[in-house]
Amino acid sequence: MTEIKSTPNPDTICHCSGTTANQIRQLVDEGITNLERLSRITGACSGCGGCEAELLALLAEYTTKD
Repeated sequence: MTEIKSTPNPDTICHCSGTTANQIRQLVDEGITNLERLSRITGACSGCGGCEAELLALLAEYTTKD
């Protein structure tokens, strides 16, 4: 399984799982862009669901950059 690195000053996206924007970016850099797979790896969007909109926005923004 992919090891997710912590950062000293993370921007938490999912407070239920503790998933950060940097962790999502790292996974996207590794080619993981499917929301369901990201959720399975990080736990984001698997609790209350309050982070889904922010996670989708981050995913869309990060995957469209050159």
